[in-house]
Amino acid sequence: MSRAHEAGHSAVTVPGDVALPLPSGDVAGLRSAARSLDRAASRARASTTVSGTLGRRLGAVWSGEAASVARAEADELGCRARRVVDALPQASRSLMTYAAALEHAIARVRSLQRQWDALDDEHLLAVLRVAGIPDPTGAMGTLGVERARSEQRAGRARLSRSYAVVMDELRATARRCSGLVAAVTDTTVPADTLTSAAAVREVVTGGLWFADGAVAARASREAAVADGVLARRLLAGVDPVDGAVGGPGAAGAGETVQLTNRVMARVDDPVYAQALLSELGAGGLSELLVAAGVTRSVSGAPVDGVRGLLGALGSLLVTATSHSAPAGTDPRTRAQLASGAALLADELVAGVDTVHVDPRGGGRASGAWLLGQLLAGARAAGDDRSLPARLARRAAAAAATSEIAETRDADARLEHGSTLLPDGVSSFTSWFDDAAETGDALHVLLGHVGDDPADAAALLAEPLPLPLSSAGGDALLNSRGDRLTLGEHLVRRWITHEASGTESHSDLCLRTDADLRRLADVAASSRGDGAAQTRARLMLEVSRTSDFAMSEASTTRIYTGTTAPLEDLVVGWMAAMRNNIDLALVTPALLAGPGTPYAAPTSDGPQPWLTPRELSGVVAALAVDTGMGLDGKDTGPAYDRLVDSELDAARQTVASGGDVRHDVTRLGFFDQSASATLVALARRQDELNRSALNGVAEAAHVLLEIRRGNVTALLTAAHSYRDGGTQRTPHDELVISLVRSNVELDQTEVDDARRADLVTRIEAITGSRNDVLPAMSVGARRAPALPTAEALRAARSAEIRAAANAAVKDGAAGIGSSVDERLRNHTGPIDRVHVTPSDRPARLPRTPSEAEKQVVEAKLTGSAQKTDPWHRSGSWVVDDIAEQASVFTLVGGDGKQRALIQMPGSVNGVSGRFEWILDGDRVTHQLFVRNGKINGVPIKP
Repeated sequence: MSRAHEAGHSAVTVPGDVALPLPSGDVAGLRSAARSLDRAASRARASTTVSGTLGRRLGAVWSGEAASVARAEADELGCRARRVVDALPQASRSLMTYAAALEHAIARVRSLQRQWDALDDEHLLAVLRVAGIPDPTGAMGTLGVERARSEQRAGRARLSRSYAVVMDELRATARRCSGLVAAVTDTTVPADTLTSAAAVREVVTGGLWFADGAVAARASREAAVADGVLARRLLAGVDPVDGAVGGPGAAGAGETVQLTNRVMARVDDPVYAQALLSELGAGGLSELLVAAGVTRSVSGAPVDGVRGLLGALGSLLVTATSHSAPAGTDPRTRAQLASGAALLADELVAGVDTVHVDPRGGGRASGAWLLGQLLAGARAAGDDRSLPARLARRAAAAAATSEIAETRDADARLEHGSTLLPDGVSSFTSWFDDAAETGDALHVLLGHVGDDPADAAALLAEPLPLPLSSAGGDALLNSRGDRLTLGEHLVRRWITHEASGTESHSDLCLRTDADLRRLADVAASSRGDGAAQTRARLMLEVSRTSDFAMSEASTTRIYTGTTAPLEDLVVGWMAAMRNNIDLALVTPALLAGPGTPYAAPTSDGPQPWLTPRELSGVVAALAVDTGMGLDGKDTGPAYDRLVDSELDAARQTVASGGDVRHDVTRLGFFDQSASATLVALARRQDELNRSALNGVAEAAHVLLEIRRGNVTALLTAAHSYRDGGTQRTPHDELVISLVRSNVELDQTEVDDARRADLVTRIEAITGSRNDVLPAMSVGARRAPALPTAEALRAARSAEIRAAANAAVKDGAAGIGSSVDERLRNHTGPIDRVHVTPSDRPARLPRTPSEAEKQVVEAKLTGSAQKTDPWHRSGSWVVDDIAEQASVFTLVGGDGKQRALIQMPGSVNGVSGRFEWILDGDRVTHQLFVRNGKINGVPIKP
């Protein structure tokens, strides 16, 4: 009562709920907490851990060291948990007891409050009754009011004492129940420890491998869920129109930095990494990256924020897909991480060919390009970890299929995987400095395969996934019709990018060219059937790509800078597969197709298996070096190394007493194959040259008619061209026949000289010349056929004569008097024809011995001496003329016959071929021929 009066209330105005306040507490909350404890105890008792049956169940399905540890931990966890679970009912009963006491105390206090209010009401009525009684003296009213107040005070005192008793009883019950609850807590957590959920978990699961793993995994997942919400809020706030990484009032650059920091803080936690990427999903992650990139490109937002986010998410991706768990991870969590990594890898590979479009900014990017940006960001941030080798090669193969489809896509805006604005002018687009490298997703993925030969070989042998649609299916097949592998695609990849433009790019340089050379070098040490198949596939693709490249100068240059460096490896591979080459050369001809094996067993293990036709193509790729031209070509250095290696093998065979005919047969096959491709290339050049001259002739006639203003003739020409006709005259055909190139003949002569030199080198090894040509011809028969120089000269002569006859019949003015002279000049000294001794004049040598004598005794003419720089510069090293000389007869335009003697030799250590032209007892031409070029200057007689 004193406290009530001290609070400023008069004696007649203190309400009962103020004078006698209700005790504090939530009866319903206490009972709900008690029921929660009962439920927890009931669930815990039903679990195998608390019931003690978990260890026995694990033993039935799991064995080993980890299983023994798990059973021991299960028993220990059960003991710890039972101490807590057994104490929960007592705590529940304590809470229920206190809740009942509190409820009873509240009811009693409410009754006391009502009595208090009734006492006040009685006091007020007593005062009113006294005021209504007549009191002339005033003493009776005063006494009546005082008596009523005294009764009020006495009643309030009685009620206050009753309230105090109720509260004392409630406090006593509270002390008793809290003591019981404290005893339960002390059973789990020491009395001097701050009680919290974390403290209870530490006591119950601390030091237990599996239990700690489950607790840590739960904490990581909770953090991932929270950061996933932040990422989605950041994505929702991206607005490229208003600038920055967020629109007005939306998420801004600060939240980008916040998300980056939170991710980097847990970047090494695989559980968090997998959970966050699962929260975002592949689509959400791509949408976030595309939106952030478009914002930066359009608004000029700070690049560091985007790069930092890319680096954090890229490192998170590497962590999430890794099948290795941190040291100390329990087997259960480790198995969950392995399963999650496999699922995430499948999701990433499946999304490589998906094109993501940002509806607000119009940005477009393929999944392959975005994956490359993430990995490039991780490397830029200093994360040198690599993706699992299996995921790297699957993603690389999917990226290859995606870019092949891209070059055939009608959407011209999607270039190299993305239409986001690049940092600079380069072949690719990237969010980083070196766009040509970091924007090439395939190059970035190949960089995640290290120097393990097995990984490199598996990467090159990875088949490209076929698209769901049939579009572009032929581009995913190799020369045999089998599915393309990643190694084959890397060989021809420059063709894919060269074909994406409207013209050839002679300066095209892809970073994957160096990747291919690195991977091929690493995989070269691999053995087995798979490695042999990969080598066969690469060789076939080198052959096919070389044939494509030699069609024009620009593609030849690209091939020389990209695929040609592989030819050194191809030479080594062919040198290691001699047994299979020999077997192929004696196997009946067959056409390779889908299902044809790429490897066959040998005494040295599996080696590549190619048909003779395919082997000829590979040799052709090695032989062609500089592409097309208007003169005969020498073989490339790779082919020369191949021949040198075969000659070394022949020397070893001879030294060991083996049969050298197999080596000579291979050399004959290689020589014929090289000659065939060089001649075919020369023939193509002749056709192009003739086509160009035909075009000039057609253009000349059209220009002539334009100058004349002859509309009728122009219309006639147009109709003729429409119907496949021509405006060329027989005179034009004759001129073209006379002046057009004859590279095929020139190449044939170069090949003949090279073959003669090869025969000489083989004879020097074998010591005999009787078996060389027959053995070489056996191999040559399995290579493409070749025309002889005599056949080419005859065909050319027949062509010119036919054109001349047609021109004469056509009545071309003035042509009859000059045709014979032109024919004689054209078929004069350059035509070299073998003649029999009976056909020779007496003054010409008939045998090599006669040629030797005549060359030794002949005198140089003055003009020949003046124009013979080789003779003046050094000594002529001449071998035995009688053994190596070849004698020909030259028929000049004047009808006079002269002798031509050819023989191998060298000048100042340079190998070549000597030629002498004898006119009686005089040497009118003294030449040194090397690489198809004449280094001495001939003087016409």
